[in-house]
Amino acid sequence: MTLVFNKAWWGQLSILFFWAITFIILLQFDSVFNPQNDLLLLLLPLAWGSIVGTLPTFKPDSVVITPKNVMLFVWFNKLIIIPLEILWLGNMIPVEAYFNQEISTEIITTIISFVAFVVGWNFFPKKQGLHTIAPLHSLKIWAGVYFIIAFFSIFLLYGSLSNYWSGAIFTYVTLEIVEQNASTAGLLANIGQRFLPFSVLFAWYEWQKKKVRIYKLTHIVWLLLCLAGTLSSNRSNMAYPLLMLLSIMCMGWKTRYVFWWALLFSISIIFLFFYGYVRVQPSLDTEVLGILLEDFLDRREYIIQAHQLYIGSPYQITPLLSIPPSSPTLLASFLEPVPIIGKAFREQSGPYVYNLAYHDSLVSQDKVIPVAGELYYNGGYFLVAVGYILFGIVYRWLDVTFKKNAEINPPVAAAFFYLALLFSATLLLSLSVLVQFMVYNAAPALLLIAANWSRIRKAS
Repeated sequence: MTLVFNKAWWGQLSILFFWAITFIILLQFDSVFNPQNDLLLLLLPLAWGSIVGTLPTFKPDSVVITPKNVMLFVWFNKLIIIPLEILWLGNMIPVEAYFNQEISTEIITTIISFVAFVVGWNFFPKKQGLHTIAPLHSLKIWAGVYFIIAFFSIFLLYGSLSNYWSGAIFTYVTLEIVEQNASTAGLLANIGQRFLPFSVLFAWYEWQKKKVRIYKLTHIVWLLLCLAGTLSSNRSNMAYPLLMLLSIMCMGWKTRYVFWWALLFSISIIFLFFYGYVRVQPSLDTEVLGILLEDFLDRREYIIQAHQLYIGSPYQITPLLSIPPSSPTLLASFLEPVPIIGKAFREQSGPYVYNLAYHDSLVSQDKVIPVAGELYYNGGYFLVAVGYILFGIVYRWLDVTFKKNAEINPPVAAAFFYLALLFSATLLLSLSVLVQFMVYNAAPALLLIAANWSRIRKAS
């Protein structure tokens, strides 16, 4: 691993301030009377500046939509936006029992996870990755097969397309339908829905090859078709297929103002939160939508809380510090989302332990255990470092493979971009959600990659 350093003034300044504030904290810190939480929070944006301002490998790509930029966007929110948000507006994670507790462990865990990820990212050679090969000649057939699988799955779960259109966007309707179809056929149908966005991807690719002149507005039609197949998904699984399609639609879209794009996308997350606000309603019309929007915008605390909760606040780790580690949770967390097998591991899993600590009861299982927190719970700072080094290596491999295939084989590049989005659960969500993504969402991408991989092996 060879590191090359920049000499950006703001990177060097970040390093200087990081160590100066660390020294001040060490001199004045007292866990009860002088916890220094504000200064501790300031270490997070300074850690970001120290890395991004000095390592060229962490410079954002000029092409806007790449796995690397998605990764940087997540860390940008976790290390800059959310800490500054907490300093300005306060912690909105509703864990009242720990309101005045110092957060040194949480901050150290977050910094170690980031630094370890950077080490893993730089450890993977940039020139390696999956070998490239021309797209499959039978993509039209693939598009048709994927569409049939998705159409049959939607019909099997909802009974008709009209039921899908009228009920799929509502959370409780979808949950009821999934519970009613808790069989092998229902499981396969749930997985089968994920094939529709890929069918749209293949059809778009074949369509754009035949066009001499492509009008940008026509891309909106394809994006809407992609969105139509994800209505019964949660917010991340609706956004991921759209980003996947955009990743190859906008391959030539470059900018010098990546920071401002990151800020704009951070603000746009508000619309995802509003969609979640809408989904829990029993029904919807134009009048109700207007009332909901007005109420949503008035609830500033809800918006800030959602941002801190879904992107990742240091305070998410806090509930795990209130309980002594008993039995390891990692194996159970990996197995818990697996159909049938997972039932036996539910009460030993990280999500179960975390929600028990978070709510101080079993009243709800709705909170996602942060990956860094679960690793710390199981093995302290050492396991956090090892885990995030591995995450950095895998993420770099996905990024390199995407870029090597972006121009030669856009469909398979999009599949790797989609896997990178699913893998971002290691930064945003939990290990259990990562496995859940791989079980329920990854099949169409993995099948396409496997088909291309077999052709590569035959060619060699």
